[in-house]
Amino acid sequence: MYCVEIKLQPTAALTFRMLPGSILNIATYPFLPPTSLSGYLRRLGMMRAELDIPETKINKENPFTYLLPQRYITLGAHPNRGKLSGIHKTYRKGMREFNHDDFSKIYSEGDRANFQLHTWEYLITEELIGYVVTESAADLEHIRDLQDYGCYIGKEGYAFISEVSEVIELKTQRIAAYPSTLVTMDELIQSGQLVGGCDIYNLYRYNWLPEAKNQSNQDGFFGTQPTAVDGFIPFVAAYFPKQLGNPPMLDYYTDGEEIFIPVDLVNLLGGKTYAPSL
Repeated sequence: MYCVEIKLQPTAALTFRMLPGSILNIATYPFLPPTSLSGYLRRLGMMRAELDIPETKINKENPFTYLLPQRYITLGAHPNRGKLSGIHKTYRKGMREFNHDDFSKIYSEGDRANFQLHTWEYLITEELIGYVVTESAADLEHIRDLQDYGCYIGKEGYAFISEVSEVIELKTQRIAAYPSTLVTMDELIQSGQLVGGCDIYNLYRYNWLPEAKNQSNQDGFFGTQPTAVDGFIPFVAAYFPKQLGNPPMLDYYTDGEEIFIPVDLVNLLGGKTYAPSL
């Protein structure tokens, strides 16, 4: 197995909307979810190929999904522990109807829209560190080509890729270590370990359709066609924002030094296992 480490530099406050949630209270994950990283990298790939970025308007009926091919397993990105990071909560004036588009209009005719007050969370961080894993080292060269590209990311915010590592070969090892990514709660529970210092979140993975395996580069960088997925499948994950307590003893893909990626997470997000949600 191979990976690249990606450093993302935000240029604004970020919101990665926590779901399920409410319309009035917009909470953010304190990290970039794996699904969001896949869509972000796909858009950057299309930009590099000078293709139009796909529309993602929320109230469009049955919008297409554009992701990296299934063989690219994106594991999300977390704030760099060595730099400043935190959640800022504030208030924003917003719409009562979920499918509004009045904010994007230069001129609005007729009755004025009905506003209401929202609470809104922003992730403010200097740097995010993420990983993309594949079974082919050559495939990761396409990700390395995205350095210095950037665009919008998540529900709100912008970031660009400031650095992409060389391709790193990973070996499997069962070891006690602080994970570099999320950990599935199924794996922690099955290991029988009582691990402190972690936070628990409901997350989602894509429900890949069989034809997704055929997605290729034949019509452009990562292709121009939408990705064959059918919605999302929920799962529960643990996030270790700090290195506290005893690290979990798990099966990792590791470089033997700094990178420790749980094997179970790679299998789950890559569609190789179908662990039940909690």
